Amino acid sequence: MRYEQDAAQRATVLRHLSQSLAGAVSLFEKQETVKLATFPDFKKARARYLEIQALIFTITDKAEEAPNRGVPTDLRGWLIRMRLRSITSFTRMSLAFFRDPPELLIHALGAYDILQSERESLQSLLNDFDMMLMEAALDDKTSMELDKVRTQIEEIVSLLDKHLKGAPAALRTFD
Repeated sequence: MRYEQDAAQRATVLRHLSQSLAGAVSLFEKQETVKLATFPDFKKARARYLEIQALIFTITDKAEEAPNRGVPTDLRGWLIRMRLRSITSFTRMSLAFFRDPPELLIHALGAYDILQSERESLQSLLNDFDMMLMEAALDDKTSMELDKVRTQIEEIVSLLDKHLKGAPAALRTFD
């Protein structure tokens, strides 16, 4: 009896988390067309993206705690698709932002460190993206769309490389 109650609770928690994730991804996709005018705007968009990723990892952990206890068999594939959708939206926002970044972001003291950090983050995302594409069972149309996203991520990394060349040198401390 107790085992059945635990299984039902876990399934309910997973269902609520999944509904929250679906809502968060849909809202994030709707915000994709909003122009990010300042670096704080970009940071907020990145924070929303990271919250979605954290929710995905939470659901994955909860599902692994209770295998075969009310967990849908296609949950893993669905989570990968949710992750790919959020990456797609974040990539489009980032591309629009870094194609025409605020001058202050590029030429201010400390800009080098910020740009370098963003470049490392997006390079890591690119590596993860390739792994997810291999894991996800995608049709040809979706694969072609995701190839465009991969190309956009590569473009962002090259834009950041270009911006890094013009940014003031990284700040150093004296010993």
